[in-house]
Amino acid sequence: MDEILRRDCISLFEACLAQIESGKPGPSMLTSRDFAGALSNLLERLRKEPAEEDATEGEGRFVLELIVKANLNSAKDGLSHLKNWLRGSEEIVVCDPYLMHFSATDLYPDVTSYAQVLLSLFPASAKRIDLYSNGYMSQVKPAIMRPLKDGRQARHFSSHGLHDRFVIKNRTEGKFIGTSFGGFGRKFFAISDLPRQDVSALLSELHALCPKPIKHGRR
Repeated sequence: MDEILRRDCISLFEACLAQIESGKPGPSMLTSRDFAGALSNLLERLRKEPAEEDATEGEGRFVLELIVKANLNSAKDGLSHLKNWLRGSEEIVVCDPYLMHFSATDLYPDVTSYAQVLLSLFPASAKRIDLYSNGYMSQVKPAIMRPLKDGRQARHFSSHGLHDRFVIKNRTEGKFIGTSFGGFGRKFFAISDLPRQDVSALLSELHALCPKPIKHGRR
C-alpha cells in the first residue's frame, strides 16, 4: 500500500475510534452521510490503488488532505487549512447547499460570527467570488454578501439541485469538503483534493445548473 494512503487510513480509523470512545457521537454519527462520504472516498482510493509495480508516482491521485474531527480545535485547523490554501487566489468558487443558512453552534454562536469566519477565508487578492447555495436565510445572506462585495465582484447563485460541498480556486484547483461550513465543529468529515479534470467538469455543471446569479429579493 502507498505510504500516504496508509497514513490516511490510520488517521481515519484513529478519528473514528476517538469519536466512538468519547461516548458522544451516538448512532447518528455512524450512519450520517458525512461519515459515509469520508469512508466512500477512502474506499474508492483503495479500489483504485494500483499494484506497486504498475504505480506511477503522482498520476491520478485522489488525496485525502485532512481529517476534521467534531471538536472546536479540529474545526479551526480545518478552516485554517482552507484559508492558507486560498491565499493569493484571484478567483474563488464555493459550493455549499447550506452556505446561506445558519444554526447556532459552539463555533458560530450567532450569524455575525458565522459570517466573519466565512469572510476571513477569502484573501484580498480574490477579486471574483461566486457562491452557490440552496436558497438563503434573510438574515444570513446580507451578512455575507454585503462585505464580500466591497472592492470586488461577488455573486450568489442558488439551486435546489446542489448537494456536494467544494471550494475551487483560479478555476484549476479544488477541494472536496465532507460537510457544510455550518457543520465545522460538530461533524466528523474529510477535506480532499479534487483531480484537475474534475474541477473543470464541476465548473461546467455549476454553470449549466445555475447560469445566472440570483437578484436581490429572489430565492
